Amino acid sequence: MKFAHIADVHLGFEQYRLPYRAEEFAKAFREAIEKSVAEKVDFILIAGDLFHSSRPSPETIKEAIEILELPKKKGIPVFAIEGNHDRTQRKVSAYHLLERLGLLNLVGLREEKVENDHLTSEKVAGKYLVKGVFERGSKTVEIHGLKYMSAAWLERNKLSDIFHPAGDAILMLHQGIKELVEEMMGKLPESQRDYYELKMADLPKGYLYYALGHIHREFVTSYDIGTLVYPGSLQRWDFGDYEIRYRWNGRSFVPEAGTRKGFYIVEDWKPMFVELKVRPFIDVKIKADEETVRRELKRLSAKIPGEAFVRIDVRWERPFDVSSLQAIINVRYLHLRTRFEGRKSKLGSSRAPLAKEYFTPFELKVIELTGEKRLDNIEEVIELFLGQKEEEPAKKPEKPEMSKKAEGRKEEKRKEKVLPKVKRAGDLTAWLGGGR
Repeated sequence: MKFAHIADVHLGFEQYRLPYRAEEFAKAFREAIEKSVAEKVDFILIAGDLFHSSRPSPETIKEAIEILELPKKKGIPVFAIEGNHDRTQRKVSAYHLLERLGLLNLVGLREEKVENDHLTSEKVAGKYLVKGVFERGSKTVEIHGLKYMSAAWLERNKLSDIFHPAGDAILMLHQGIKELVEEMMGKLPESQRDYYELKMADLPKGYLYYALGHIHREFVTSYDIGTLVYPGSLQRWDFGDYEIRYRWNGRSFVPEAGTRKGFYIVEDWKPMFVELKVRPFIDVKIKADEETVRRELKRLSAKIPGEAFVRIDVRWERPFDVSSLQAIINVRYLHLRTRFEGRKSKLGSSRAPLAKEYFTPFELKVIELTGEKRLDNIEEVIELFLGQKEEEPAKKPEKPEMSKKAEGRKEEKRKEKVLPKVKRAGDLTAWLGGGR
């Protein structure tokens, strides 16, 4: 038996507000499907985030239909779950449209019972656990799965109470696992270094293959009797998801290899990585004076292909004009990041305060979610606020009324403070509207 395991496709993602990047994400998905069909796989798994948004554009849906028609014409079923980017709290999503067209089979907890050639249903806690089924000769494999769920939901609902494999079975999830995220930390995209909702011990046992999505780096390990696999995203996600990084050590640039992009073909439960050639992302870090930066970047430019996306991180003690570096590094997309740091004085460090010193982890998460060009993840933001409201501590008993004189002294003391208090989470309108 042979199947393909794909995740984190992100169709429709105009990365860095560049429309042609959405075309490249679609091209990578088409190539993955074409290679899977050429390998004559028995079925294909898509472990979440087929779309970048829960409301994909008509053009993006059209692309998904055209690509998924390729395995349909060959009689290859596709099984899928919704990820955090494309899941919806509405009753019907873009996945249901694709399912109605016979292009994929949506597995997981659903309101309605589904029975067809590739899906069967089991009543679980007032809902139906819809499972994929693939039969070949005397062999049968079940595909179990669940769309992305928040950490709060997973604390209230144990996966081991929902999933009970019998015989050969695959579990498909779109979640981060704490221990694995920590192990991959150095090679993860910068935006994903706290992406986890589960611990290893939370995973139900008894599956031969754990088909995961959500983490954009490919990774393979063992769990219980099976193999646990993240295929990673098909395209590079940010400059933390680099192909190569050059670090300045004071004498020269030292190259550091990044991660591969692609998916897995699994034959007889053994995964084999299939690499895709995608646009290179190159991260350059240098701490040096202006003359050294210009000289060394000019030398390095010979090693950087013109089609690359490049980020240059420059640090030094005093500012200088970095705009001219664009002429030295002539590439398709260049992002310049400067961090000029004054010398330490006798009174102490001159570093700027870190954001985490002013905001709570909850507030930082909301800022991250609402900082995108389009707020496609509004449902996740609302869920964060609802969860925060549930977890608010009990109110402290009211203090006795102060005398007018004591109250006046307190007001004067409050006015003397230079820095205003950071506003606490709780006003959704103010957060989303940028209110202060």
